[in-house]
Formats: sequence, structure tokens, C-alpha cells
Amino acid sequence: MEIITFDMGHGSSRSASSANLLSSEELTLVENLFKSMSRSSGSIKREDIFKHWSIHLDDILLQFVVRFLCHDPGKKVSAINGENFGRLYVFAIRGSPEERTKLLFDGFIEDEQKYEIPTATFLQYVQATINSYLRLQKNCGNNHYLSWSSIGCTVNTRRIAVRSKSLCEDLIKHGDNLTADTIESWFSVCGTFKEIQSHVFQCLFLVSQKKGDKNTSGRINDLNLLPICKGLENIPHFPSILGLGDVLFLNVSLPHELRKEWRFLFSSQVHGESFSTMLGRISMQGATIIIIQDTDDHVFGAFSSDNWSLSPNFVGNSSCFLFKLEPDILTFPATGYNNHYQYLNLHQQTMPNGLLIGGQLNYPGLWLECDYGTGKSSISCTTFQNYIQLSGKENFTIKHLEVWGVGAVPEAEVATRDTRSVLDQDPASQVMLELAGRKMHSEGLRNKKE
Repeated sequence: MEIITFDMGHGSSRSASSANLLSSEELTLVENLFKSMSRSSGSIKREDIFKHWSIHLDDILLQFVVRFLCHDPGKKVSAINGENFGRLYVFAIRGSPEERTKLLFDGFIEDEQKYEIPTATFLQYVQATINSYLRLQKNCGNNHYLSWSSIGCTVNTRRIAVRSKSLCEDLIKHGDNLTADTIESWFSVCGTFKEIQSHVFQCLFLVSQKKGDKNTSGRINDLNLLPICKGLENIPHFPSILGLGDVLFLNVSLPHELRKEWRFLFSSQVHGESFSTMLGRISMQGATIIIIQDTDDHVFGAFSSDNWSLSPNFVGNSSCFLFKLEPDILTFPATGYNNHYQYLNLHQQTMPNGLLIGGQLNYPGLWLECDYGTGKSSISCTTFQNYIQLSGKENFTIKHLEVWGVGAVPEAEVATRDTRSVLDQDPASQVMLELAGRKMHSEGLRNKKE
């Protein structure tokens, strides 16, 4: 693809980033939008930015954007030129940490140079960006967003505020004000926020184009940080524990290959409070996310990378993690100290019977008893970093539990035309039937093939 240099002219003494490039396709996109919003006059009026973008951006983020576009210290600017419009596109979508920091500071105040910004203002900026992402997905009619909103999944604004604070945890330690260098260092490591910020402005520039461009709508639908929700088409008002912001942040924490879709597997409110029913629905379904609400209204859970299947051995890998959603929002990635990621066993006299994610069998990060309804989250767990107890009490009672398969359904490792009994193909199904109290009437009557 032909690459065209776009002169940013931001006056930095540091060398310009390689991000200061627009492809021919991007240049056309930016120029067409500028011409449309300026009515081909060569500049866009300040009030026209508000008129066009107030529907798409949270008010706080919109104020930052307009101040950035009008930033010219010592001058009163009422119209926006093409150069600043192009800088907004580049800085926000693929800017370096220095450029993203300049976008923030120039948007904080437009008529003078500032070297610090209040920590509270920065938190508002982060929260406004996340809110804008979800608003844009709604306005774009994105299929992934609609698959969640159509089942009654809503935006939990309190959790988004808490999530924003957790993203900025390292910054909050610096006190009431933040320097440009501090924020630049944060941008160097906070990939999650940069990804969301980039998607906000890609969507914004695309959705603002003149309607009727099929290519534009296709590109908008390709910009997905939310997974598509599958398996709830017949349950229009699903009582999920999750808000749309929770789905967004859990999804961007997953390995890239698992982010495209979530498959509904189990809910205690839909399928009943049964451990055997849950295992029958989640076994051999690939990677999963388990979410639990306990009777103290703590919400927490785990991502498990491997199939759930009965075994005395641990499975899983270092992409597994634990998380909290209420009352705090925290994520606990693997330490690499041990490989105690996933364990599931039943009907054993010498081994614990239940489901475990992290820790030791007697000191679990998350443990679910095989007799449905109770579990345990220890006060310490060596498998996951910075771990703290997930539940309200160490031994907790389940109020609501749901499980999602993430990524595509794994391919079955059996021949497509296998004439064996289903029970011979999948011994776990046999265990499920036994747990449910079903007698094996065909046992001893079937001939197993060699």
C-alpha cells in the first residue's frame, strides 16, 4: 500500500514517530470527512464538531477533542484546520506514547501550555473514552454489540468507573497531579486503553462519513473488541451477571484467537443448580470463562484455557487468570510459580472431588464443590499474581453461576463416522448420567468395537 507522509508539525524536539504516516486510503478518509464537515470551506467551525460528534462521544471526551483541535497557545481559535484534523486521527489511532500524551495535554486546556494535569481529570478522560467506545458500537449498529444488548446486557456505569480507576492504579500513586512524563510512561505499558482509544477514533471517523458507503460499514463491523454472543437467541432476557463493559474488558484480556465469539454454555438460573448439569454442558467445550456471584454479592471468576475433562492431573497454561468484578475490579494473571491452573475430578476416594482453578487442592484460588452450591477462595494463591481472596467469605455460597465458551467450538478428536456408542466415545457422558441418577440399562448388552 502506498504510504503518504502527513506533516504533523507538533514542534516536538524529539524525532517524529513512524506513526506520522497516513496510507492513501486513510488520507482519502480524513480528507473526505474534513471536506464534508467544513462544507469545503477549508476549516471546520468549532460548533460543527459539537454538532456532528456529540451523539458519538461522551461529553468529557468531546471537550478534550475540540480543545485539541483548536489548540494554539496565545490565540483564540474558532475554526479547525486540516492539519490539526489529521493530527487527531494519527495521534489517537496509532500515536506513540508521546503523541497520545500531547493529545491529552493539548485537549486539557487550549490557550496555554500545561505541564501537569489533575489525576481526577485524567481518570475522567479514561472513563469517557470507554463510555464513548460502547456508545459508538451502539450507534454503528455493530452486530457484536447488538448480540449482547438484544439479550438485555446493559452498561454498568459504576463498574466502568471502577474499571477506569483500576487501569490507572499505577498513576494514582503519584498523587493529585500527573506530569507529562508520568502519563507517557503509563501509555508505554497500558495496551488495553490504547487499543480502546484507537478503536474509538477509527469508528468515529468511519461512522461520520456520508451514508451509503458499503465499504465503510464493512470496516466498522471489522472493528470489534466485543465478541459476538452466541447461544442465547431463544432467551431474550437472559439474567447475566455481566455488563457490557465487563464483557469488553474480559474479552481484551483473552488470547487474540479466542476473542471473536462467546458461546453461552450454562447458567444456574436457566439450567438449575446442578454440578452434573454444568459439567455436562461445559465438558470438552474448549476455553471457558466462569462467573460467580456469591450470597455476599461479590462477583468473581476465572478464564480457563483448556477443555474441562475428568482427570487427576492439572491442565491449562499461563494464559489462565482469575478476576474480581464486585466490589472491586481486579485481574490476577499467572505467576509461573506452578502449573496448578485447572483441575476437575469426581468419584475419587483419595483425591478431592470438584473443580479448581489455581492454588493447592486445600488452598485454592477458586474451588467449586461437586455438591453444587458451595465453594472456596483462599486468602492466598501462589498460581496468580497479586492475588487476594475473590469471595466475600473464604467458604462461600453460590447465588448465581454462569459459564461461557470463548472462541470457536474445538474440533472433535474423533472420526466423523464413528459407529461406537456415544457413551463409549465419551466416558465423561457416562459419568454425567451416573451423577444424575440414571441407570445404565444398556451396560453389558452393547458390544464394544476394538
